[in-house]
Amino acid sequence: MISRLLQPEILVFMVPIVALTGHYLVKAKKLSYEYEERRLKIEQGIDPDA
Repeated sequence: MISRLLQPEILVFMVPIVALTGHYLVKAKKLSYEYEERRLKIEQGIDPDA
């Protein structure tokens, strides 16, 4: 099974799909973290835009 996935004919499609998926997952996690940080600042009475 693994040897079949490592064939160039398969990798040519897998690499971009995995790269794009990883990129968007990291981007979503970063946005989530920024939102949570902003929410906590507002809860503490700190102006998040300052």
